[in-house]
Amino acid sequence: MDIWTPPTLEELSRQVLLRNEALAISALENLPKMLFPTLFKVAFSSRCTRIVKAMVAAWPFPYLPVGTLMNTFNSEIFHAVLEGLDVLLTQQVCPTRGKLRVLDFRRMPREFWPIQAGTEDGNCSAETVSDKQAGKRPSRHELRPRMKVRVDLYFRSQLEEEEMYFLQWAQQRKDSLQICCDNMKLVLLSLDNVRMVLSAFKPEHIKVLELKIDWSWCTLAQFSTYFTEMRNLHILSLVHTHENRFGVFCLPRLDEKRFVQKLVYQFSRISSLQHLYLHGFCFFSEHMKLLLRNLKTPLETFSITHCHVFQSHLKDFALCPSLHGLKHLDMSGTLLCNFWILPLSVLLEMGADRLETLKLQGCRIKDSQFRELLPALSQCSQLTKVNFYANDFSMNLLSDLLHHTANMNKMTTERYPAPRECYDRWGHVSIDTFSQLCSQLMDTLRAIRQPKRIRFATDVCSRCFQRCVYGQETRLCSCLQ
Repeated sequence: MDIWTPPTLEELSRQVLLRNEALAISALENLPKMLFPTLFKVAFSSRCTRIVKAMVAAWPFPYLPVGTLMNTFNSEIFHAVLEGLDVLLTQQVCPTRGKLRVLDFRRMPREFWPIQAGTEDGNCSAETVSDKQAGKRPSRHELRPRMKVRVDLYFRSQLEEEEMYFLQWAQQRKDSLQICCDNMKLVLLSLDNVRMVLSAFKPEHIKVLELKIDWSWCTLAQFSTYFTEMRNLHILSLVHTHENRFGVFCLPRLDEKRFVQKLVYQFSRISSLQHLYLHGFCFFSEHMKLLLRNLKTPLETFSITHCHVFQSHLKDFALCPSLHGLKHLDMSGTLLCNFWILPLSVLLEMGADRLETLKLQGCRIKDSQFRELLPALSQCSQLTKVNFYANDFSMNLLSDLLHHTANMNKMTTERYPAPRECYDRWGHVSIDTFSQLCSQLMDTLRAIRQPKRIRFATDVCSRCFQRCVYGQETRLCSCLQ
């Protein structure tokens, strides 16, 4: 039989305060600090907007990670938080209770409480509002330390009403608040809208920028001038969505070359770049060479996927010092079937003691080409993930490849193409042959080492767009079930 546990005095007090907003707001001045976090959490989830607004203004700690409570966006509670911050900004003297210095809207997978110490971002800038007004006698409220607002932004296509509201709010307060966006993702926005975003959130604070665009080379070159201001940018992802029948951005026309040159030159202005992702682009050899030469820091990640690659590009990759210590290399979707692939082998050798992830999915590499990679690949003892799906490998090549992974004890995820012997003359998969050959390959690998997560898969079916996969169990595409 369940034993009823009476509510604690704290729980009863909280219930009384939440039922009476006026009482709750008047009590904040004398409310013990230890009661603030739980009361705020309940008021936030119950959408008691007046209480939330008042509690933000009276928050007795330097740090408030409100984003951890925003599992789903609610405009009323969002406005209440901003209005509470406005109350703090408009107070003429430093408040006796409100100690808030950092309001964090980022959604982080971590515990919200306890936050009493206010340690996270507690060392935020000591800059005061009066710092921007040197030579002018500051008023009392201008001597208050400048508050910081931290956000991660994700804007798609046309800006919605709430997004416009927040942008305007930030724009109007950028002189009295330090508004920092660490992680910014912009999907199919016009350049004008991107400029509006960057006018409210200073580019210098951006650490991660993901840009999905359908712009011309001219527009992209205009945007690239912002790279000069992004001095803390660590991760840059540029995805071009305008696909022609080859699946990549068209080669620049002669009258567009100057725009491409301007774009790649701006990479020299990014002084902290560690991870570079390029998807769907096509650069002439001269422009790729210039882009690589303009990289100022060693990269940990180089991802050039579904791009049109020339033979000269592979040579430039191997000669680029910034690519010699890669942890992650992804060239998925770049067709390499007609290339001399030895320069890629040189690149693998240069980073053999650091490379952790190698993805060559969909490169259509042939046996004779891949054999040139095997000696270098066998040296990559730090590999944890590989993906070689959709390459033209025979049973013999796959067997040799598995033997060359003998010293890769850190491997956690392996993806290999089904041997080409699984297909008939028309490219159809033979189910029995597929299962038999993949089973043999699995036995070969288990005799060498114990794999953790491994799969062999056919090419994508042209009718149902699925693969036949052999792993822990065999899964056939819909057409063969």
